[in-house]
Amino acid sequence: MKNIFYSFLTITLLIVACKPPEIGYLSDNIHALEDTIFAPRGIFVKSAPPAIEGSTYPLHWEITSITDGNGNPTNALFEEHEILTWKEPFNPETDTSLEIVNQKLELTNQPSILMNDVSGEFAFTQSTRNVTDNDIYHLNVKATNVRGERQLDDFVVVKLEPFVPVEFPVEMRSRLNLVNQSNGSLSALYTSKITNGFDDNVPSVLDGTHPYITITKISNEPALGVNVKMIITDSYDNPLDPAKIPFYPSGSSYLQNYHDNSIETVSDATSTTFSLPAPPFPQYARNYGGNNSYLMYYITTRDAFTVDTEAYENDYGAKDWAPFTDPDTGVIVNQAYIRWGIKINDSGTWEIKMRIPYTKLKV
Repeated sequence: MKNIFYSFLTITLLIVACKPPEIGYLSDNIHALEDTIFAPRGIFVKSAPPAIEGSTYPLHWEITSITDGNGNPTNALFEEHEILTWKEPFNPETDTSLEIVNQKLELTNQPSILMNDVSGEFAFTQSTRNVTDNDIYHLNVKATNVRGERQLDDFVVVKLEPFVPVEFPVEMRSRLNLVNQSNGSLSALYTSKITNGFDDNVPSVLDGTHPYITITKISNEPALGVNVKMIITDSYDNPLDPAKIPFYPSGSSYLQNYHDNSIETVSDATSTTFSLPAPPFPQYARNYGGNNSYLMYYITTRDAFTVDTEAYENDYGAKDWAPFTDPDTGVIVNQAYIRWGIKINDSGTWEIKMRIPYTKLKV
């Protein structure tokens, strides 16, 4: 009897030992890292990749269906619309003519939503500007690997938001610096700033009523490209000659600027106009990445403005100007600091104007 038992146990162990191991793993807890993806219409936006919770690579992803906020099936995000897109990044060192840049652009029909079938990331294209029936969409997807597949219904919610012609991703500043005559150091007399898109002063910047920084669309042309006219003025709206607005120095080079983002740059006595054949503007960042890629810097020469001491003291009381006054000329030495931090998503011609606080144009 004992021999029969051991024989049975041996056979059982052999069967277990011969059973092939399970291949791969597909978690039942795969999920999106964000409950809702907020996608402004008309702007290219990418989502975060999903959490796969140890599932075996490679995974294949696909959108199986989409429903609207009421649970009704819809193809609105799959419908294609003609949009102008960049195929390659703009490079100011090599893209020196409109002909060269146009080779990096193409008009194609694209859906509003794309999904990377390897990473599981969603991308929302400029075609979302044409989706007007609903704001809320629920995405159902499927993930597949060597182990099998998972149908993931209501995987994530998409909220389409209004088109944002101008974004404020990072703080910009209009500042007047005073130059200390004993050591050359700079001292900020006054700084006007817009911190980000949630700043309470953003509406006044866009409607042209902000005292120091305004950004307004002045023409719908060009229909596909973007022109940006930069004007720097004194406190009384008198424009400064662009020859007195150099790049901001940084060692042997300089910080990023709008000139690097222009195919054709045209200056007259009161403004400089930059041009790109397609938004967004700016396209290139010399020094920074992320939100900071939209920082653009200039200064003024020290003979551009005189300080409006009367206006300043009316607002803030008496000040000792002696440390900043040239002993030979009796002039308060000053220099404007100009820092833009905007992203223009819309085509047409835009005027960006920065008034330098407590200044008068030097004549």
